[in-house]
Amino acid sequence: MDIGMFYQVQVPKPWNSNSDSDRHWDMMDQVALADELGFESIWMADHQFRTEWSHSSAPDVSLAAISQRTSRIRLGIAVTVPPVQHPLHIAARMATLDIWSKGRVDLGVGRSGYPYQMSAFGVDLANATEMVDEALEIIPRAWTEGEFSYNGKFFNIPAREVHPKPVQTPHPPMWLGCSREETFRKAGELGMGCLAMSASGPDRVTQLIKTYREGIGVANPIGKSIKDRVSISTLAICGENRKNIHERGAEILDWYRSQQALRHSRVWQDQDPRNVPQDYQWHYDQSTSDTSKQDNISSLDLIKQGRYCIGNPDDCLKFMEQYVPTGVDEIMPLFQIGTMAHKEVMETLRLFGKHVIPNV
Repeated sequence: MDIGMFYQVQVPKPWNSNSDSDRHWDMMDQVALADELGFESIWMADHQFRTEWSHSSAPDVSLAAISQRTSRIRLGIAVTVPPVQHPLHIAARMATLDIWSKGRVDLGVGRSGYPYQMSAFGVDLANATEMVDEALEIIPRAWTEGEFSYNGKFFNIPAREVHPKPVQTPHPPMWLGCSREETFRKAGELGMGCLAMSASGPDRVTQLIKTYREGIGVANPIGKSIKDRVSISTLAICGENRKNIHERGAEILDWYRSQQALRHSRVWQDQDPRNVPQDYQWHYDQSTSDTSKQDNISSLDLIKQGRYCIGNPDDCLKFMEQYVPTGVDEIMPLFQIGTMAHKEVMETLRLFGKHVIPNV
């Protein structure tokens, strides 16, 4: 099992004039260190209008810069959103990134579970799934064919040739953002890698991966290759002293949980509850469900219960090892979390490089 890293570029208030730029430059140093330590990948979110929670609004630009400070770590977007980005733009920009990185790009694609960011672009939520499906047909063709055309319900492309072409052959690996069992199966059936969260725990992850592998077994790939791989995200904070890191981790987790609550309250505010599309109903229910039971548990108690990868190196290794039997191929923790200082992120990465990566 590989260890990667996931970035949302979280920028907690209060801000100063350098808050955004400092976080981006800190990320550059963090990923350069991770490249040296043997981390498998960096995945960056593609979010808009997610104040404090995620300022990663141009991940391909960030990854292009990072590609010049690294030599081996893979560079991925988790995930780009075709309902707000034309698939021809996605294809051209990712091919360019593949050139600058000398063939280290992975492309995650999804429809987004956050209509708050989509409504600003005039996207009708009811069309999002079909727009993604069409984009998944277009992007591999743009990468591998000369002049081609496409006539769909949402995208109509006259005969054109897209430049540049990527370095990787037949093309960069493609992944699908997954949250429900049906999307895990869909990713497998399309021959795509699977990007998911670990919040449901090892038992549920095991079930979902089984569903994914069943889909892979009958795959009809959307591109010219199959990417049989699952990567899940979690949180990780590591320090030498368990007591100290639990207390500090609880402070950071308090911020993270408060932002989760704010996100849940905001994400559907532009959407009439009576008109939530059926294929988004699960996301709507997840965001509006009663979470008071967990909300009443302190962050420190959640950490002590082992719900998060927060503790000393032994604690973090134990947390990661519980996912090895699930069949997951990579865990990509969010290391740069909210109020964490740059030096705290760097220390976590060093400890992971020394104690976790060699043992999983």
